[in-house]
Order: sequence, then structure tokens, then C-alpha cells
Amino acid sequence: MPSWNIHIAHAERLLKSGGSVARAVRDGNAFLFGNLIPDIYVGYMVPGVVRPVPYRVTHFAKPEHIPKPRAGEFFDAYVRPLARECGLLDALGDDCATGGGVGAPGFASGFVGADSDRAPVGPTGFAAAGDPALERSWRAPASLAAEVAHVSPAHTPTFEWDFDVVETAACQRDAFATSRRALSRDELRRSLFDMVLGTWVHLLADCTWNQAVSDLLDARGEQPSRDFRIKKQGDFDLFGKSLELDLMPRLTLQLIEVAAAFPQYEIDAASVSATCAIAHETVRTNHPVTGAAYRLLDEEFFSRVFAEVNARAERETEYAGSR
Repeated sequence: MPSWNIHIAHAERLLKSGGSVARAVRDGNAFLFGNLIPDIYVGYMVPGVVRPVPYRVTHFAKPEHIPKPRAGEFFDAYVRPLARECGLLDALGDDCATGGGVGAPGFASGFVGADSDRAPVGPTGFAAAGDPALERSWRAPASLAAEVAHVSPAHTPTFEWDFDVVETAACQRDAFATSRRALSRDELRRSLFDMVLGTWVHLLADCTWNQAVSDLLDARGEQPSRDFRIKKQGDFDLFGKSLELDLMPRLTLQLIEVAAAFPQYEIDAASVSATCAIAHETVRTNHPVTGAAYRLLDEEFFSRVFAEVNARAERETEYAGSR
């Protein structure tokens, strides 16, 4: 299964590409978090899950050796209704999508963007390291490069100590509290759309990757086995470590509010916080390696399927342009 570094890489590249997904998304933080949602209550990635939710529920998949999430079913149940409520479906896209679902030939969701409503960002879609715009907007994900640029000066010999360390916790609380602002109904609904769109991308990625693995097994005339699973997952771990990552979901009061309204099931604040922390560590410790010694798969397989996932997401979102 794709690990979180792979899912984060898919989301980050889609957001920075300037393609149909990036143009449809206003709240990048909610979109990036949405790319992790299906795994939160499964219980393996996020600690402290009191009652794990079966994979077949979180991922819309049959319980089988190599499950294939039904991304189209999730899209029809949650993404399309929110897109319609937000006025993001044009008539052509809505008609073309009827009955086929995501992945059907000729599918066109026809999302209509609102670029003027997006947070101020740099030319790549996100503020550069050190740019205060990244800190101002609650819609922007966190950036590891920007975080390092902010933190590193405090650890140089010439750093000027100008505050009382006793006040550190109060400073953190104040900074979090100043961002407190109830979202309007339209803001909440629009960010919720971006979140469920991200969740759909996660399911689309899992389906595409798992189908590619199944096709490989069939081509080799093999059956799923413990040895195959161990080698496959080891190769996925190596590939995930080969990816350059920078963006991660940023814990904000707005993100907590949107996650609580996730339409398939509410996501509690503690789990939102834990997910953001785990994503941070995933990005921070993902030091790319070269020349990975794959045991079962190969570089061609990973490059091809990774590109296929993002191409499908772009194609099946099919941004229709501003009205």
C-alpha cells in the first residue's frame, strides 16, 4: 500500500503543478489533510484510536488481498454533492458525469474555480521559505523549508535572546488563539469540498497503485503471498523515501472545524492534531535515497504508476475555467 510519504507527494505535486486540481482547490491545507483521512481511523498510522474503522469502510473497498478502493463511489457520494452546493459544477460537466462515475470514459467533472478567492501565494502556488504569506493564510499548508528558515536562526551563536522562556507556552497559546475565527457557512462548505477532493485523490491513488500490483501479479502468473507482500511493501517504503517532500498539513482551528464536518464521519480534534504531527515527522524525516535496491518492483514501475495517479486526478477533475 502507498505510505503517507507517497500520498503527501501526490498531493504536493498536484497542488504545485498549476493543473486542474490546483485550480479547483482554494484551501490547500484541507486538501492535503484530506489525502490522509482514509488512514486515520484504520488504526495503524494514528495512535490512540479507540474504535478502529474497518478498511472496507474507510476506503470503500472489498476485503481482499489487494483491495481496490471504489474512488468513483466516494466521488458520487461526497465530492459531487459538495461541488454542486459550492457552484463548482458547470452544466456540461454535470451531464457528462452522470451515471459513469470517476474513471468512466468521457468523464468530466467540470469544476469551476475561483482564483481570486485563493490565499496570496508565490508563483509555484505556495509562498517561498520565509515568506510571511505562508504564515498568514489558514488555507496554506505548512512548509518544511519555511519552518527550517524560521527556526534555524534561534540556534546560531549570534541569536539575540529577547523573551522569557517561561512565557513560551503562553506565546504558543496566544498565537493559536489569534487565528480563532469562526468560518462562515460558505467558507466551511468550500473548504470541506477541498478536503473531500483530497480524500478522493487518496482513494484514487490506492486503487491505481493496487491495480498495477495486481496486473503485475497476473502477468507473472503468481498469487498473493506473505513473501510477495513483504517484498512489495519493502519496495514501496524505499520508493516513498526517494521522494522530495516539503508540504504538510498545518494544525489550525479552521482545519479542526472542517474535519469535524467531514461528511462520511466526524474526525475528532485529537486525531486531527495527531495526524498533523505524524505528517510533519513523515516529511521531516523523508531524506531521499538514490539507487534503491528494489526486491520485487523496479524504478520504471514506480515512475509510471506515480505519474498515472496524478494524470488521472488531473484528467478526472477537468477544471473548466473561471466563469
